[in-house]
Amino acid sequence: MKLRIALVLLVCLGLSILESTVPFLLHLKAVRADLLLSVVLYLALHDEVVQGAALSLAAGYLSDLTSATPPCLYTVLAVLTFVVVRLGASAIKTDGGMQSAAVAFAASLIHSSIAAVLFHFVAPGSEGLVLKLSPLFWSALGTAIAAPAVFSVLRRLDKALLPVEGTTLVR
Repeated sequence: MKLRIALVLLVCLGLSILESTVPFLLHLKAVRADLLLSVVLYLALHDEVVQGAALSLAAGYLSDLTSATPPCLYTVLAVLTFVVVRLGASAIKTDGGMQSAAVAFAASLIHSSIAAVLFHFVAPGSEGLVLKLSPLFWSALGTAIAAPAVFSVLRRLDKALLPVEGTTLVR
C-alpha cells in the first residue's frame, strides 16, 4: 500500500509539472488543463475515504505550488471536491472513457468557478483568477480530454499493485 501511495504521489508530481509547463510552452495565458483535478476525481471514485482524502490534499498542495494562487486555495478545493464527488460516487461510478471525460468537464467548470470566486475574496483587485467564460470552457475541455488518460494511468497502477477483489492470502 505504501508503494501505491508513493507512486500516486509521483504521478501527481509528474502531472503538476506537465500542467504548469505545457501552457507555458504553448503560450497559453488563461487556459490550463487541470490534470490534478482528474487525479482527485479518480481518488474520490476509487479509493478509501481517508487515504483518498489525504492523497487529494497532497494533489491540491502540488497544484498550489505550481500555480499563482493564494496559498492553500487549491488544497482546500481539492479536498472539498473529493468530499463532494465521494458523496455522489454511487451515481457517477466510472472507470474511464467518455464518462470520466464528462465528469471531469463538469467538475472542472465548477472547480474553476469556485476558485475564481474564492480568489476574488482572498485577493481582491489582483490579476489572478478571473471568472471569464471562454478560458473556463477551454480549461474544462482540456481537463476532459486529459481525464481518460489520467484515469488509465491510475487504473493500471491500481491493477498492478492492489489485490483482486475476492482473493485472500489464506487458502
